[in-house]
Amino acid sequence: MDGWVRAVLLVAVVVGAFVEVSTPHEHYGRLVNAFALAAVGVVGTAATLGYGAAATPARHRDRPEPEPRPNPPVPAVPAAAPPQARPAAPRPFLRERPTDLSVPRFGEGARAQGYPWLLPERTVQNGIAADEAVVGAFSIRAASVVGPGHRCGQPAEPRQDSYRIGRSRDSRYAIVAVADGLSSAAWSDAGATTASSQAVTLLREQLEAVGFDGLDIKSLYSRIAESVAAHAAGRGVGTSHVATVLITAVFAEPDANGIARAWVSWLGDSSAWTLDPRGPLWLFSSGEPKDRTSAVVSNEVTGQLPDTPQLARGHYVTLPPGAALALVTDGIGDAWANPEGNVNTYFANAWRLPVPATRLIADVGFDAPQCLDDRTAVVVWNGART
Repeated sequence: MDGWVRAVLLVAVVVGAFVEVSTPHEHYGRLVNAFALAAVGVVGTAATLGYGAAATPARHRDRPEPEPRPNPPVPAVPAAAPPQARPAAPRPFLRERPTDLSVPRFGEGARAQGYPWLLPERTVQNGIAADEAVVGAFSIRAASVVGPGHRCGQPAEPRQDSYRIGRSRDSRYAIVAVADGLSSAAWSDAGATTASSQAVTLLREQLEAVGFDGLDIKSLYSRIAESVAAHAAGRGVGTSHVATVLITAVFAEPDANGIARAWVSWLGDSSAWTLDPRGPLWLFSSGEPKDRTSAVVSNEVTGQLPDTPQLARGHYVTLPPGAALALVTDGIGDAWANPEGNVNTYFANAWRLPVPATRLIADVGFDAPQCLDDRTAVVVWNGART
């Protein structure tokens, strides 16, 4: 509509200009005619430009609006699984909570793994302990975690495993002791703590007195037994109440070829395992192997402290460069020895090189069927660094 109005005005101005020019004037006739024609040009130009400017937005309005881009598809969030209905009958003695996803899980895991951690009635050692250290050419990592079967009972039981790590004064030797208190002993956690602590102290004394090649297993375990028995007497209980098994190792600095030797001694079913950096599995090296030919593996031990120190045994092993030796309680050793599943394979890959102690804790807290005992591992790598 605006364009038609401008066209009519333009025609009217042009006609008026020609009438003005054709009419004679008394004065300044030619000057008036020039101004009239100039006015026609200006008005015409303005009308034309105004029409173009007015028409331009009209073309944009007539153009169809671009369709809005669709938003990128949002992945559907799966609905949360409904909580598992509790059975009508009460649970035996454990209360369920979500399974801890930070630990490795094998198969269906253990039912007790997901239950709350409860505290024993008496004051005991911590449920988790860990360390890492470097002694000469050796990297050491250690972790101990109370097992699901102990931390979730009614009443809960303390962590009955204990370990100690140490070194000689000149750092040429690394010393390790791992003890596992018997579950049948009421104060076995105290017995294990006494045994592991005394073992490192006495081994350091022997290194200074007789040297690495003169380590004496009979003297070592007799004196440890005396300390554990004295602890039982101090509590006013019999020696069977503090019963524990023990495994120890002393690592001598590598030779010129990088090969290290270790003296390993043991009493009971804790064990030592070796890992070649190129090998796929941890290999049983020292300890009291369990009979796995029967359907049920027996946890009965043939020797224990403080009652039968004379049954302790020992030998020397060699560690090539990059190899590792792990001292473990049966909470880990039984899982590694089990041919079913891939527990051993996982740990062989996970611990091929030293890992942070925090990672070791999570690994030692693994979730696997029927693995309810306390777990302790002290791993020593020869020359390996991260």
